[in-house]
Amino acid sequence: MLPQSFIEEMKQKLLAQKAKLESDLAGLVPHEELGGDLDSNVQEVEDDEVSRDMIARMKTDLDKINKALGKIQAGTYGTADDGKEISQERLSVLPWADKSL
Repeated sequence: MLPQSFIEEMKQKLLAQKAKLESDLAGLVPHEELGGDLDSNVQEVEDDEVSRDMIARMKTDLDKINKALGKIQAGTYGTADDGKEISQERLSVLPWADKSL
């Protein structure tokens, strides 16, 4: 069982990361227009793919953070979906970890 002080520390980290991701996501919008030059269009398409991948990754992390916050509220933080305990060391590095290793 994780110490309550550790859980509270992780909660604060999760809330801070959630706020950062939400702010970052609000500023990222996939590009929709293409320019008139073929070379610049190729670069814009590549940039758009990177942006979409980054947005998808950030949304996945945000979902995991919300899930971890829900587990804190439910009193099950530190437990993987398969019921195994997630180590305190792992949670220290990745507070939204959802698997034990």
